[in-house]
Amino acid sequence: MKDLRFRRAAAILVSAATVFSLTLPAAADGSTKEVSLHLAAYYNDAKTLLGVKEIRGSLSKDEVDALVDIYEPDNAYTAKVFEWTGDIEPVNDSGREVDISDEPEVVILHTNDMHGALAGSSSVIGSDSVAALKKLDSAILADAGDASQGVALASQSKGESVIKIMNAAGYDVMAAGNHEFDYGLDHFKELRDMASFPIISANTYNGDALLCAGGDNNGANVLIDKNGVKVGIFALTTQNTITSTKPENVEGIDFKDEVTVAQEQVQKLDEAGADVIIALTHMGETDEGACTSVELAEALKDTELDAIIDGHTHHVVNEKVGNITIAQTGTGSVNVGRMAINIEENGEVTLDETMLSRAFFDNITPDAEVTKTITDESTELNKTLEKKIGETKTTLWGGSIRGVITEGRVGETNFGSLICDAMIDEAKNLVPDTYKDEEGNITAPIVAIENGGGYRSSIPNGTITLGHIINALPFANNVRIMEITPKKLYSALEGYISSEKNGTPIGVTAQDEETGFLTATYEGSFPQIGGMRICYDPNKPVGEKIEVVSLIAGNENLNRDDDTTKLILASHDYIIGAEYMIAEGSGLTETVTAYINSLTENGTKPLELPVTMGRIITTAHTPDNYTYTAHITLTNASSLAAGSEVPVYVDGKPYDKAAVVNDEEIKIPGKDDDGNEIVKETLNVRTLNIELPDGPHAIKLFPEQEEVYVNNYSGNGILYTYNGLTLKYPELEYDAEKIEQPVG
Repeated sequence: MKDLRFRRAAAILVSAATVFSLTLPAAADGSTKEVSLHLAAYYNDAKTLLGVKEIRGSLSKDEVDALVDIYEPDNAYTAKVFEWTGDIEPVNDSGREVDISDEPEVVILHTNDMHGALAGSSSVIGSDSVAALKKLDSAILADAGDASQGVALASQSKGESVIKIMNAAGYDVMAAGNHEFDYGLDHFKELRDMASFPIISANTYNGDALLCAGGDNNGANVLIDKNGVKVGIFALTTQNTITSTKPENVEGIDFKDEVTVAQEQVQKLDEAGADVIIALTHMGETDEGACTSVELAEALKDTELDAIIDGHTHHVVNEKVGNITIAQTGTGSVNVGRMAINIEENGEVTLDETMLSRAFFDNITPDAEVTKTITDESTELNKTLEKKIGETKTTLWGGSIRGVITEGRVGETNFGSLICDAMIDEAKNLVPDTYKDEEGNITAPIVAIENGGGYRSSIPNGTITLGHIINALPFANNVRIMEITPKKLYSALEGYISSEKNGTPIGVTAQDEETGFLTATYEGSFPQIGGMRICYDPNKPVGEKIEVVSLIAGNENLNRDDDTTKLILASHDYIIGAEYMIAEGSGLTETVTAYINSLTENGTKPLELPVTMGRIITTAHTPDNYTYTAHITLTNASSLAAGSEVPVYVDGKPYDKAAVVNDEEIKIPGKDDDGNEIVKETLNVRTLNIELPDGPHAIKLFPEQEEVYVNNYSGNGILYTYNGLTLKYPELEYDAEKIEQPVG
């Protein structure tokens, strides 16, 4: 009998599997023998056997269905599942012995940029479900960083709750992400020591020693023996960490060159006998990092490196550079990566990467022990987070809309403006007497800047809770003020909007003159502002884009060359270093909460803000007609015929034009194995098409419905795909009983 280790191949689901169960004979005492193994036999449409996959464990029918789905070959038509006990030969239903020698020997499940999203929900894959799949899959479980900072579950415990849950879930290894340092170096070390798995980074040094080293953790890599296969994993942390957390958090830390360290690590793991070598990196695939995962793969494509499991830029990536697979699952636990690895007889490594979505885990029973850990960590936290701050009639749009389009990194949002106004309000209490006249009036104008990467989520129209604010502002920043001149302000704003990295422009780089769409690399430095307005031309060269900066008070234009007039800049400790500040105030979370209280008279009246306040204006977009058509996916609307009109609310008010129902065919682009552009998938979706005035808008179908966001400048609601990313249109659920507003 063959050595039937727990091995199977991952593939794309193309049809539903028909599952047949085999009832085992009863034992003498009347009980049924426990099932320990399943064979899933796959057939093409001619009923020819394509192969058999092995599924180990005492599983429910739903769990078997889910596993059959992800292992199904792309040319399978149906599948049958046979349950057996291991004391019989594996045969197909025709009695022929089955060859499963091509089954994968190792599976790696991986996550990245969870940012505290470990509790399952309708959109989040819970760590208890991931833990259950790990056991079913007999897999290695790895994380590529930025797990311990983010939503309130992480930020309120400074990452400790996250580490406890990851311990329970059975993580085997984690790369240190840039945001693991957000609570300071001492607390980073505490989290490292709390983890029952190694947190590693081969290029991160504290003096001459690897920062992550301690106990059995060498700080750089791990060598895991799984099913007789030695899997070598080393980690890298982007050099950009020095600018993506507070400077004092990484004082004395040296992030060494990623390529040089990777080459050294591959050689070390190869010499240690690794059959498979994986780089677990927190670098990303855009120009934001000092080195990208694509650049790393290009530099190491002639080495023994087999794959890069990546993080940092929050994209969904599944591609190859040469023979090196690069995978990244997005952010917020919306996907889990599954990397199936085979070792051929000649030693060649083959990998098959599959992205598992939230829907897949509906058929996986969560691990009860991990669920209990999540519940225990969440119970006390929820009592605090549920505290009501007030009500808002309009959504406060955060830095990232739907986790894909990072609005705050390409243009103004109302939440960004509110945060800046809150910092100005706090700054008035911080200004030293040297900036006041004899009557105590502040003589220097106050302006504010919040970086677009500093606020992370929206607050939907409805109730505002403390949890909403903490989730949106997870970095525990403190408000600071500094003196600045108009000349320095112009220079800073130019750099925040667009700059160069290695000779390549980054930030906002261009604007389509007809559509308004902004081309950008979505840098976290893009400024949200208060106390001032900016007019700039995205199509001008880096350093020359800003045309005018004006103060809102008095509508006064600032002179670009004025290096003497004193201004007060309000921001926080990520933007203003300790050596530049003239005063420091409250935490940003407390400051924003207090400001919302003041606007709502301590919650007695609702907050109502426009979608945009007109503070950041682009000047390259000059079409004849300042309108565009937005697209919103309409769910629960099969009864509506194409061409039907549906009334809508735009920016909180009944709109004078109805949205039109449309059956739209969307072609999803992709690449074949040779890198040629192809149509990967064609979708038919029911959309609402609505003509809107230029700029961002909030849309809903009835007053109490949660709003969605569209914007021709960013492409939200305009583009379904962009630069290889599937953006998708925002979704609204149709409910005929609640739609009472007449058109017009």
